[in-house]
Amino acid sequence: MRDLQTSSRLRAAARLLAGVSLFAFGLAAVRAQTPSAPPMRLARVEFEGLERVTRDDALARGGLQAGQTVTVEQIEEAAQRLSQSGLFRNLGYTIKGTTDAAVLTFKVEEMRWGVPVVFDNFIWFTDEELTEAVRRRVPTFDGTAPEGGGVTDEITRALQELLRSRNIEGTVEYMGSADAAGRHGEHVFTVKGAALRVCALSFPGARTVTEEELVRMSAPVFDNEYSRVFVSGFLASNLLPLYHERGLLRASFGPLRVTKAAPSEECAQGLAVAAPVDEGSAYVWGGAEWTGQQAMTPQELNIALGMRTRDVAGSAKLEKGLEAVRRAYGRKGYLTARVTGAPEFDDANRRVLYRFNVTEGPQYRMGALTLDGLDERDTNNMKVRWRILPGEVFDAGYPDEFVKKNVQEFARDLLRDGRKPTFTKAGYNLRVDNDKLTVDVTLEFKN
Repeated sequence: MRDLQTSSRLRAAARLLAGVSLFAFGLAAVRAQTPSAPPMRLARVEFEGLERVTRDDALARGGLQAGQTVTVEQIEEAAQRLSQSGLFRNLGYTIKGTTDAAVLTFKVEEMRWGVPVVFDNFIWFTDEELTEAVRRRVPTFDGTAPEGGGVTDEITRALQELLRSRNIEGTVEYMGSADAAGRHGEHVFTVKGAALRVCALSFPGARTVTEEELVRMSAPVFDNEYSRVFVSGFLASNLLPLYHERGLLRASFGPLRVTKAAPSEECAQGLAVAAPVDEGSAYVWGGAEWTGQQAMTPQELNIALGMRTRDVAGSAKLEKGLEAVRRAYGRKGYLTARVTGAPEFDDANRRVLYRFNVTEGPQYRMGALTLDGLDERDTNNMKVRWRILPGEVFDAGYPDEFVKKNVQEFARDLLRDGRKPTFTKAGYNLRVDNDKLTVDVTLEFKN
């Protein structure tokens, strides 16, 4: 019988999965004590750091139980299996006691879960059936998975086994998606090779926008194999704006319902997809509240926004008004002004108030004025007409106005003087210097 008072360190971290590190705790390695560590009988196998993973699941994945006689190599293999499960960010172990009564303790740090799992086109099963199938391999599955690790591989295997059990052809493929900020958005699992074509599309609950118009606007849905992710995204991006423009700001599509389509000449075998619509109420404009502004007053901002009390709070009109606000800031030299807003709904009166926050950014000034395409005499003539002097606040709307008005007047002046204009069109380019906060303008005259 030999005392085991210190921990064993893994021999080859390079063999581990990417992103998972293994570490050991204690003063020295057992294998450093003797050329060949003796086998040991496990009195207990313990885990420290388990949160969502159950002890029984961890034991099953490691493959070691109390009462077994094992070598250090077998313990390292168990640690390897645990790390490859994808459930742990970090993992190590300690061995204490004697060779006749060793206590093996795995010290773990679990993966952080929270990325939603999406079953894309598993039309043969309910979400509950899919979830149960995954839980047979991943008992802690709750509809989410870690960003990295091997859990997605386990889910793929579970779903493939489910297809096989029903004699359904197709290969399960995994694809990660990202949100607008580049963060991990969803884990998407899809059946490839299932040939699931959309033959019919309906919109139960559609009233304000007719079902005929919604179907007509959904032509791309019929041109692709069925995908819950694609169809849901398409409806949100292309059809919800039809409701928002009418002030139905809370309109939404419910979960898709998929059934076999009635056979037809155009579509012998395919799917009928129903997208229930909850239109909600139409809201009218209830006003705006502004914060963060200094260069413009709330009254000026409201005038630029152009929304009037009791107007239908259509999204297209609101976006046009916000663009007018940005242009108004541009005319005061604030070229990078941003406006963000959040609606506050008054359901009792069907009104919506928007709380806008303005980030004005720096104020830019006029830099150099350059003219291309004119001789010296005409260049000087045009420069005299330009009204923003170097160092003055830059007006982002002025160059366009100048080209539209002064260039035409200049051409007429040339004709009155008996001179034929040497150009047929004119335009301008702006060069913004974000360090000096200046804008250089180049007026271009071309044949």
